[in-house]
Amino acid sequence: MKITFAATLILIAIPAASTASNGTLVVGVPAPLDATDLTAICMDISRDGNAAWIELEKGGEVQYSHILKQGDPIVYESDSGLLAYRIDATFHGTQTNMAKISSIDPSSIDQSVVKTRPDSIMLSMGERWNGSDGTEIVHKMMGVNGAKAWIELEKDGEVRYSHILTEGDPIVYKNDSGEWVAYRIDAIFRGIAHDMIELSPADPPIDPSTIDFNYVQGLTDNFILDVGDARDIGGGTILRCTGIDMSDSVAWIELSRDGEVLYSHILREGECATYEYSGMLHACAVHRVFTGVGRNLVEFSPVKISDIDVASVPDRSGYIMVGLGVPVELSGGAKLLLKQIDLGGEAVWIEIITDDGRFEKVINETSPFTYVAGDKNYVYALEAAFAGKEKSVIEISFVGSSPVAETPVSDRTPTQAIPAFTASAAIAGVLIVIYGRKRR
Repeated sequence: MKITFAATLILIAIPAASTASNGTLVVGVPAPLDATDLTAICMDISRDGNAAWIELEKGGEVQYSHILKQGDPIVYESDSGLLAYRIDATFHGTQTNMAKISSIDPSSIDQSVVKTRPDSIMLSMGERWNGSDGTEIVHKMMGVNGAKAWIELEKDGEVRYSHILTEGDPIVYKNDSGEWVAYRIDAIFRGIAHDMIELSPADPPIDPSTIDFNYVQGLTDNFILDVGDARDIGGGTILRCTGIDMSDSVAWIELSRDGEVLYSHILREGECATYEYSGMLHACAVHRVFTGVGRNLVEFSPVKISDIDVASVPDRSGYIMVGLGVPVELSGGAKLLLKQIDLGGEAVWIEIITDDGRFEKVINETSPFTYVAGDKNYVYALEAAFAGKEKSVIEISFVGSSPVAETPVSDRTPTQAIPAFTASAAIAGVLIVIYGRKRR
């Protein structure tokens, strides 16, 4: 949050009505703009405090309605000329929610960077908008983190487009006349009281240089699965998403055939699973992971083998899945215990048990971890971490071993180290409990 005025503002009383001359728009409080017949209202603030929904009204009618971030301009063509303000700060406080704006010289604005359009479309979650060609854009669901939205296009009661999108993504389709129609996701807004998306239409005819049509065509065969649902992706191979992690970017998927699990691994967005049937290699990628307000989904992309570098897809057959609190045997007779995954999923607290004792480490994916058992030094790499609501696991792989004489002294001596991140994790846990109680 970018606030320097917050401490002062929270301590003062907020009047029922105010003027924008002081630059402060309290959520829900109309503020007349100086020397104009317009009234500015901050309708809502995003939950992360980084965006505001701003409206300008005249005679009780909305003239301007957009979602803006810090630094964005408010540009409005009034009867007396161009008016311009800037969002200096947004603030989501414990008592007050507000935005701070300031008047700026309209001539100083680079119009090419102004994203807001008079014909922008604001859609609340569950709302639909009717296009001129009879196609309806439906805002199906908002992601809990406010970074993604599930969007569908319907025509004559039939779903023709269903994808999980982020800010800046295009919505592109062909109408019944074979013409390209395009929109852009300008903003995804997970507000305190409202969940909104803002779309802007692209003026026809669509300029192909502004849209990655290869990307658009690549979405054609995508499909969405709820967590726990399954789909035959060819040759009797069943794809199932067993869970998604709390970071909203990792999925745990399984491939099975005739009831036998052939593949069970943790994949990030953009990563592929490869499998065989009919003597040929096939691939399916995790396109988007979506923790929604009500449902958890994963969007998958069938991928042509010719379109990917197969050599770059990791061979996960040797990966070892380690569940939280379940000891797993490693090389040299050692045992690994997964003790905790941090809230961001980037650091993992483990305990390694050997004949010489126990020692603890905090590890991540950027460097392998080592231990000594007998006369050898063993090295493993953390390949993936999955912090789920019901189950947490990590995947590790064996890197190699070497004579103990080559082992650095620091890695030969077991230590009873308590990871530094556990203190912050404990504090975070307490805060989460307190927050949950407040919400109840």
